[in-house]
Amino acid sequence: MAKTGLLVVTNPSRVARVMPDVQKHFLNKLYIQYLPTRLSRLLTPTSSSPSPPSPAVFSKTVIGMYSQTLGHNLDVAVLLAYLKNPGLTTIHTQKPIDVVFFDQVLSGDEMNAFLKKCLANVTVGCTVVSLDNADGEKPPEADNDERMYDNVVLGGTFDRLHAGHKILLSEAVLRCRRKLTVGVTDESMLKSKCLTELIGACHQRMSDVLEFLQDIDPNIEYDVVPISDPFGPTIVEPSFEMIVVSDETLRGGLKINEIRTEKSMKPLVVHSVNLLESANKQEQEEEDKVSSGNLRLRVLGTRLSKPEPRPNLPRLPYLIGLTGGIASGKSSVGRRLEEMGAGLIDCDSLAHTLYKQGEPLHGKLVEFFGSSILDAEGEIDRKVLGSLVFGDKAKLSALNNMVWPALWERTKTEISKLHACGKNIIVVEAAVLRQAGWEKNCHEVWVSIIPPAEAVRRLKDRNNLDEDAAWARVSAQPPNVEQIIGATTVLSTLWTYDFTQRQVSRAWRHLHEYLEKEGFSQGNKL
Repeated sequence: MAKTGLLVVTNPSRVARVMPDVQKHFLNKLYIQYLPTRLSRLLTPTSSSPSPPSPAVFSKTVIGMYSQTLGHNLDVAVLLAYLKNPGLTTIHTQKPIDVVFFDQVLSGDEMNAFLKKCLANVTVGCTVVSLDNADGEKPPEADNDERMYDNVVLGGTFDRLHAGHKILLSEAVLRCRRKLTVGVTDESMLKSKCLTELIGACHQRMSDVLEFLQDIDPNIEYDVVPISDPFGPTIVEPSFEMIVVSDETLRGGLKINEIRTEKSMKPLVVHSVNLLESANKQEQEEEDKVSSGNLRLRVLGTRLSKPEPRPNLPRLPYLIGLTGGIASGKSSVGRRLEEMGAGLIDCDSLAHTLYKQGEPLHGKLVEFFGSSILDAEGEIDRKVLGSLVFGDKAKLSALNNMVWPALWERTKTEISKLHACGKNIIVVEAAVLRQAGWEKNCHEVWVSIIPPAEAVRRLKDRNNLDEDAAWARVSAQPPNVEQIIGATTVLSTLWTYDFTQRQVSRAWRHLHEYLEKEGFSQGNKL
């Protein structure tokens, strides 16, 4: 069972060294509470405590602690409420604490006193761990700008909330006295993003941001709003005083001030935050910075969800429906899976056999569409047939109603043949898998995606189509965001051939791990 931990540190520079010991406890979420003063002062506060510094003085310290946790696959939140108000004696967290770590040697009585006096949300049986701290306390590295403001604003996509996002939000919280407004880009602004289909829904991203903010400082007001343009409320709300931006969006912050000046509004103080460099690039295709795009790249070929139960299907052969838009590279994915041991059925090629003379479908199509669809040898000219149904929904529906049932019956025959030859995992590659409803005949669905513009480019090169014709074909298909609904695995052939192969190999490995865990492989070679 995943646990939630709290790391209490008096020496922030030591976070990286204690992380391996922290991870031994199999945590999912880790809160970090930095105490600039000794723990004893929190346990026994006095009225003679010195005046606290501006919270902004802790800016570089907070950034440093997030940087030290990179690569540990933990959901980390550095708590800020105590830094902003050292008079607080209770630490509040959204999730209950299962284990508390201290970066200094403490007695059992001191640790238990901390649990009772200072934590508002702990589980029954919460454990405490004292980690030896060889270094003395170190003062925080001061920030150049320690001013605070009543109304602070920032914006972003905030997909898969990562350390870079958390630093940006924390920088805003440290400088905010009263109200923080956060604009979260809605779907209309995501078209240029990498793997936009894998970006979470706007309402979920807003919820994640709000939960994080309420965790790190529940004492200020938050207004998390969707935005559909680069400026959001910054160019209409006169009460805003500061905007927090990253280095790469600094120009946008300056543009906002130009517009505010034109509208006779007071310019915002612009606070720019350096981008966080990625400490553990896993693929050469990744960016050098910590980014949501990198995280989306890393889920390609992984298992995004558990398949829906298919009690109507036999456990073996295990059927994977492989689909994707035109020119998405699903055929190359299918061939790689076949090389690794899967049985492969190419439904597009299989459909060609159904059109031949002597097949029942041949006569039905001639009867319905007329002899004009035949070539000189009496075979169906698929290009002529395609021109008849393209743009005519009624004729296309009639064609599909004749082809799809016949094609699935032939597919079932091929499945039986492959299974009889010892193939217990069979990939059914079909562009029309979703439209034909065949996903219900498969244990799970994998989808290969590329951006529409890339599909158009490939069609122009591969099929010698002009721009309009290529776009017409791409636009006639379901968009990627619909294709991936319910898919257990998503792949993309947008990058290099080697990267595609690594995705497929990863997907094949994860599939076997899943099948073994679920008992599909008992007594059978997969």
